[in-house]
Amino acid sequence: MSDGPVTIAGNGLRVAIRLVPRAKADRLVAIGVAAEGGRVLRVAVTASAEAGRANEALLQLLARVWRIPRRDFSIIKGLTSRNKAVRVTGDPQQLIEKIAPEIGRLPVRRDAQ
Repeated sequence: MSDGPVTIAGNGLRVAIRLVPRAKADRLVAIGVAAEGGRVLRVAVTASAEAGRANEALLQLLARVWRIPRRDFSIIKGLTSRNKAVRVTGDPQQLIEKIAPEIGRLPVRRDAQ
């Protein structure tokens, strides 16, 4: 996953996210290319950005889709931005084995910023 949005970071993973609030559905959308050239996981949530609702919806969605406890997720960068970094705490190899199939199913889009 070295060329994807997920990197190993200490005791866990770091996931680069581009969040789209107020979408029609909560879902993982695609792998996109960030402005800096790296890859990001594009995620849509129905919640609005007010009062951190979209951030919480993002973390709950990731926990549900990847079947990892919500308590293992935190936003470490971009609390007020659409561009975020999410930390997933746990054994990196086990986490990658859990999330790789879900990420691998997503389309890769150049316009998915």
